[in-house]
Formats: sequence, structure tokens, C-alpha cells
Amino acid sequence: MINALIMGVFNVIIKLVDVILAPIDLLISQFLPSLSSGISAIGSMFAYAGNMLGFLVSLTGLSQEALSLIVAYFTFKLTVPLMISGIKTAVRWYNALKI
Repeated sequence: MINALIMGVFNVIIKLVDVILAPIDLLISQFLPSLSSGISAIGSMFAYAGNMLGFLVSLTGLSQEALSLIVAYFTFKLTVPLMISGIKTAVRWYNALKI
């Protein structure tokens, strides 16, 4: 009997929350884009940025060698710390397992 009373109270609360939140749900579904259109918008933005990248690189007036040097520098700067961190982690694991 108490279980049925508690379930009835919970059902009333759930229905009231549904009634209160229905207009908010309607506004969200009406004015926010769907997930697929949001993902396609992000994809088109990256495509546009990719098309403009060649123009921006040519606008700088840097030679092919200078651009290669810049790319090599940033590749080195971003990958070497990750590689060193991985090696340190592997050595720590080996030392922990060795004990």
C-alpha cells in the first residue's frame, strides 16, 4: 500500500515536470540545429579554411625551403616531448615490474 502511494506521488511529479518542461523542449527543438546539420557546418568550415590556407601561405611570400623549415621545427617541438614522456613512462613501468 505504501509502495503504491509512493509510486503514485512519483508519477504525479513526473507528469508535472513533463508539463512544465514541454515549452522549453519545444523551443530547444525549434531553434537549435540538429546534430547532423551542426556537424556538416563544422565540416564546411574546415573545408573553407583548407581552401584559404593555400592562399594565406602564398600571401606570406616565404620560400618552399623556409616553409619546410617551419613545419619541421614545429613537428620536432611537438613530437619530441611526447616521445621522451613515453620513454620515461616505459622505463618507470619496467622498474616497477622489475621489483
